[in-house]
Amino acid sequence: MAIHYKVLGQALPSAASTWTQLYAVPTGKEAVCSSLTVANLTADDILYRVRIRVAGAAANDKQTLVYDTAAAGGVSQALQLSMTLSTGDIVEIYAPSTSIAFNLFGSELDA
Repeated sequence: MAIHYKVLGQALPSAASTWTQLYAVPTGKEAVCSSLTVANLTADDILYRVRIRVAGAAANDKQTLVYDTAAAGGVSQALQLSMTLSTGDIVEIYAPSTSIAFNLFGSELDA
């Protein structure tokens, strides 16, 4: 089983107050997510959310990992995840601004 350490996803919300895909586990792969960095690119505080849609399921509140957590203006924060994902799982981000950057780090493994 090959393991590929990599940046799994990088994104800004595609539009304010819209869920945006950060990473989807490709067919034939599994993933281990080690950390997520969140960088507020403005001087104002921004609230953000993160969810996991298991196997691409329809949106549901039970998928929420982070809900309306504040990212202080001009500050970056790192979340340590140790999260495992299967083929078809989708990590999504949300914020009321497009001026907040998300970077997901981890490894992909052959399923």
